[in-house]
Amino acid sequence: MLKVNDLRKSFLQFFELRDHKIIASSSLVPRNDPTLLFTNAGMVQFKNVFLGQEKRSYNRAATVQRCVRAGGKHNDLEKVGYTARHHTFFEMLGNFSFGDYFKLEAITYAWDFLTKELRLPEERFWITVYKDDDEAADIWLNEIGINPKRFSRMGEKDNFWAMGDTGPCGPCSEIFYDHGKDVPGGPPGSPNDHMDRFVEIWNLVFMQYNRSADGSLTPLPKPSVDTGMGLERLAAVIQGVHSNYDIDIFQNLLRAVAEVTGKEDLENKSLRVIADHIRSSSFLIADNVLPSNEGRGYVLRRIIRRAIRHGHKLKSPPIFFHNLVSTLAKEMGDAYPELLDIQTKIGKILCYEEEQFNRTLDNGMSILAQAIEDLDGKIIPGEIAFKLYDTYGFPLDLTADVAREYDIIVDEVGFLKAMEEQRTRGKSSWRKNGSAFEKIFEQMSNNAGSTNFLGYENDTIESDILVLANNKGVLGQLKMNERGSLVTKDTSFYGESGGQVGDTGRIISSNGIFCVNDTKIYNDTIIHTGEVTDGGFRVGDRVKTEIDVLKRNLIRSNHTATHLLQAALRMILGTHIQQSGSLVASERFRFDFLHFNPLTGEEIAEVERIVNDKIWRALPVTTEIMNIDEATAKGALAVFDEKYDEMVRVVSVENYSMELCGGTHVDNTGKIGVFKILKESSPGAGMRRIEAATLKGILDRFIVQQEIVSKLSRGLNVSEKEIVKKVEHIVESYNNLLKESKRIKSEDFITDIESLISHASVVGDVKMITHQFDNVDVNQLREIADLIRSKEQHSLVCFGSRSNDKAFLLCAATKKAVAKGIDCGSLVKEIAPIIGGGGGGRKDMAQAGGKSMERLRDALDKAENIAQRMIIK
Repeated sequence: MLKVNDLRKSFLQFFELRDHKIIASSSLVPRNDPTLLFTNAGMVQFKNVFLGQEKRSYNRAATVQRCVRAGGKHNDLEKVGYTARHHTFFEMLGNFSFGDYFKLEAITYAWDFLTKELRLPEERFWITVYKDDDEAADIWLNEIGINPKRFSRMGEKDNFWAMGDTGPCGPCSEIFYDHGKDVPGGPPGSPNDHMDRFVEIWNLVFMQYNRSADGSLTPLPKPSVDTGMGLERLAAVIQGVHSNYDIDIFQNLLRAVAEVTGKEDLENKSLRVIADHIRSSSFLIADNVLPSNEGRGYVLRRIIRRAIRHGHKLKSPPIFFHNLVSTLAKEMGDAYPELLDIQTKIGKILCYEEEQFNRTLDNGMSILAQAIEDLDGKIIPGEIAFKLYDTYGFPLDLTADVAREYDIIVDEVGFLKAMEEQRTRGKSSWRKNGSAFEKIFEQMSNNAGSTNFLGYENDTIESDILVLANNKGVLGQLKMNERGSLVTKDTSFYGESGGQVGDTGRIISSNGIFCVNDTKIYNDTIIHTGEVTDGGFRVGDRVKTEIDVLKRNLIRSNHTATHLLQAALRMILGTHIQQSGSLVASERFRFDFLHFNPLTGEEIAEVERIVNDKIWRALPVTTEIMNIDEATAKGALAVFDEKYDEMVRVVSVENYSMELCGGTHVDNTGKIGVFKILKESSPGAGMRRIEAATLKGILDRFIVQQEIVSKLSRGLNVSEKEIVKKVEHIVESYNNLLKESKRIKSEDFITDIESLISHASVVGDVKMITHQFDNVDVNQLREIADLIRSKEQHSLVCFGSRSNDKAFLLCAATKKAVAKGIDCGSLVKEIAPIIGGGGGGRKDMAQAGGKSMERLRDALDKAENIAQRMIIK
């Protein structure tokens, strides 16, 4: 019996022997397709090749592509664990032809692999083709010789594939496996084809047409082939099991899940959910997706929290999910060695998410359980689902998952309405402005096409203006003092990308001067924005582009310094360190990376030592254009979520670092001068940020700091060396004065307390003490209330105070007063609106704040009335 790892190798070896280039799985984050949330099929990394926008050095390829379907158009999340074959993460086997072989070879390869290589019985297969595809039908029936009784022609819905509404498309042929008469269901095209007996395992797509906007089909000059076969489905067939969860890799994971959750039933749906989700969670993190509240990070967080919730349902230990990473790495580390390299990082991120979510899980589940108990019908209101999402981080599908167990549903329309209402409240005007500029840039890009960037070697070049625009759109000319944008055929200006800011400078013609204050890149068009300061410009004008050389040189230094920094961090903290965002400007730079712990003082000092050592050794910095596969094989680091073509630019610092980078750099590290870390912080969970500077940035900072030191020295009348000691003495004196002030206040309060108690009203056995203070904060109110409660065992205290232009209310009750019916939380909630605010708390202590200071007395009077109703006589 072939195991999953053996089956993966067998597929690649089969096609390698047939002259296919074996291409490694691309990232789960599509580098070249912003329309996709995740890589969801094997052809994603070849999309531009099929579209004719990119050329490769090979015309046939084979891959095992890792895929995720858990968000966007392709979302199987809610089905996972409840069906035999749905997963958030799966592997897609595929072979591809880019204008090389076509239907005959594709069909023959597929049939030979299944029946000769894997030796599966021919009588178990059922073949479908598109209803009008006589060519494919003839190949199957006459060339391959399949049984006509196990063959169907299907309609466009099932057997015609398209990349979109327009573009490459074509018929497809699907191969189904018959799991046998013991499994319910009928063959493709029958009324029961939705059941599980006949399972599609391989889809052969024949791209032979281009679909126009009017729906017409034009034959492509070079028809291509795109195939996809789920590894898990094929493994189930090979291993003689019906469910994907019964194959070897899942059985090993399920046993690990059972061990960490304390359960034994491997058929348990919750165990299946957890086993599936550890795969998608781990691989997404391996591709540098981090849990967050938006985009891909939000989908990852949903997956993690769904797994945790199912662990909670099984009454597993509160922190368990991250313990499964080691088993997954053992099972799949041979095919994906990055799992072995960073399993510790993955485990830390998952553990952190578990700790965060477990703080709110119990509260959220209790609210959901109460909502379900209070239902009159079978629908959880959308506003409750949204409250769970907004307050407790419960994704909608998690709430729906719980609801399904009670045979009820969630009002998704109401949920979306509540979410949209919140979004509407949070909209700001800048987005509208950004949208307008986006449209203008799109027009400029469509008119101009790609720009030739010649700025690596040239600070100044000559070119022609292709497009001009102002804030209203594309136009023929820009006049004196008019702000706008322009595109030239060639430019020396670097467009903002890869974290490096855009260049500034001037564009000069015989008729005018255009001052460039920023340079953007839209698609492949470099757009210069700024203002005409002299004369005017027309489309077609011959111009000279002149960058601000000083600024560019400073940017070069800082950009190369980021490469030195990353290499040093990897040496000290580990190879899991990888850039997750950066900003390279002229005065300083910022570098974000995945890491959980703050850097110690010793680590920061060591990073600075290593980087400065490489600077002072004056190492050569070289650039080279090479194939991306060759570059990564040599160890070149790539930036997460960056778009790369097949041919990439590699920047190397001799015997130290190598990165894929399109930015501008110094040609020798000695030109950087010196490096200094200015600040180390955390921009978010699992992330660290270093802000640093090189020569000029450090000098500017030194000048500012020296001025501050000089002013302090003069103001304190001490030498610069004595400033720290003098400040420490001043701070100590201030703290002593503060303590003395508090002591005096406390003595005054104690005197006042006796007076407050003597004027208390009594209801039943409870003394009710109310009073309004001025300029007393909530903490001081609490101290006074505690003193009273320590003296009077049957007491309720209601205080109000005006402080810092706000009104505060505090209610505190002793245990004996609570036993008599007092509920401070309910009391405060009822009186808080009087002061224009809100609040709450426990039965023995609650507080509120508001803006209506003039209504404090009214609130306190109302508090007395409410308390009288509460007290059990």
